[in-house]
Amino acid sequence: MSLAAAAGGLLLVLAAALVHRDATRVGVEFGSPALWTGLVLLAGGTGAVTALLVPDAPIPGVLVVVALGPLLYLLERDDSLHGDDDADPTRLPSATRGVSNSSDEEATREETDDDERTR
Repeated sequence: MSLAAAAGGLLLVLAAALVHRDATRVGVEFGSPALWTGLVLLAGGTGAVTALLVPDAPIPGVLVVVALGPLLYLLERDDSLHGDDDADPTRLPSATRGVSNSSDEEATREETDDDERTR
């Protein structure tokens, strides 16, 4: 067994362990942590077997197969964290939900000032 194969196998097991740990922590809605771990191992194993058995296999294609498992998990993780709600075009995804928009605050202050002036 070559050093590259051993390092690749170690990276595959590490990636699967990280996916299992994260899926357990996040609580993915679809599937279970074991299912996502299996998908990562299946995709990585398929890529490794393809690279070993098909010497002329294009490396970019093999890398796409290997990356498929973790990428599908990341998409499901994002759906589990953010849900299927419609995007709010007035708010950045990194903004916290409890913080209101500064233009809304400004408009509220102007309305309050107008109400005080009319009294």
